[in-house]
Amino acid sequence: MDVTIHNALLDKTPELVNIGIQNGQIVKITMDALSSGEQSIDAQGRLVIPPFFESHFHLDNTLIWGDYKTHDLSEAIEAFSRAKVDMDTADIVRRSTETLRMCLANGVFWLRSHVDIEHDVQLKLLEGVKAVRELFAGIVDVQIVAFPQNGMARDPETVELMHAAMENGADIVGGIPHFERDMDDAARQIEIAFQIANKYDADIDMHVDQKDDPYWQSLELLAQKTIEEEYHGRVNAGHCCSMAAWDEKIFQRILPKVKEAQLTITTNVLTNLIKQGRADPPPVRRGIPRLADLINAGVNVTCATDDMKNMFYPFGTMNPLEVVHIAAHAGYLTTKDLLQSAFEMPLYNAARLFHVDDYGIVEGNTANLLILPVNSIVDAIRFHPSPTLVMRAGRVLVQTEVQREIDLSIPI
Repeated sequence: MDVTIHNALLDKTPELVNIGIQNGQIVKITMDALSSGEQSIDAQGRLVIPPFFESHFHLDNTLIWGDYKTHDLSEAIEAFSRAKVDMDTADIVRRSTETLRMCLANGVFWLRSHVDIEHDVQLKLLEGVKAVRELFAGIVDVQIVAFPQNGMARDPETVELMHAAMENGADIVGGIPHFERDMDDAARQIEIAFQIANKYDADIDMHVDQKDDPYWQSLELLAQKTIEEEYHGRVNAGHCCSMAAWDEKIFQRILPKVKEAQLTITTNVLTNLIKQGRADPPPVRRGIPRLADLINAGVNVTCATDDMKNMFYPFGTMNPLEVVHIAAHAGYLTTKDLLQSAFEMPLYNAARLFHVDDYGIVEGNTANLLILPVNSIVDAIRFHPSPTLVMRAGRVLVQTEVQREIDLSIPI
């Protein structure tokens, strides 16, 4: 064997196993003894899991923190509208490189980035993100979503730019139907997005109902159109904040359509807890979709960071387990089954969204894996540690060791 990993605790089984890796592939998983390979790693009973996905992010505005006095979402959008005009490819590559290095250190191998496509910048931001995608190919794989930040229903020029973006390297068709004037225009934007997606045989990934207003129910329009176009399993709805303001009747009307369409719902709890409900007197709406109800209904739910250290969100570490930790709090995901589901949001659930089939620690799969310095899923969420080992295709890319020594002569 090229590499063997001993005394590994997999996230799906309670017994310790030994893993054999040859030519970048997992060839043996056994509870029996396994002879040491050329490289032998003792997992010491720690959790060994497949790598993470970052399902919703904005590389074009990462790490542009400044004195942005942005409280609500509209102020943040306006601040970025001013800032992005002066961006160039070198600046985007520099900031994105730092971000993707953080991703790798936290075991993120796949990232989906929304990139603004609109009049003032044309395809300039797309060129920057394309450059960093090429730089990190095979290390952290980047999918690019063409994102019409200012809408499309009444803007033929942006529609043309969206086609141009798909012709020039974007992978996925984005949208933001709640940024339109009303639900009729939201329906028109969704229709345009499907026209573009059908032309390029591309998936769709939209910012959906990122409002506190229960009027916005464009998730229902997206689900209906997905069913009509037979695009099942190819559409992601990010944010879905207004769901937190819907009454039970509305939720129960829309939920079956979301399930039938096989939509993925991606919650961006970090930014939405910061940005939603800013204008509310108590009680404050916090913009978190009904995660437990969606999970229990069988909807594919993922979670994502969205933004890092910018006018939208001042924090962020590119650690998906930090996002899971906050989502578990905000979404009441505290039973054993719901904690398992929360843990799987940036793993197996996201793999379905990204259509990655060669995934998971299974004999025959590519040897992509992480070692976490914990021995249970609840502790992975509780401590949300970075991995001590990051392996891609059998090659160790990151290896650290966390040690804690306490001087027992000091009273504690």
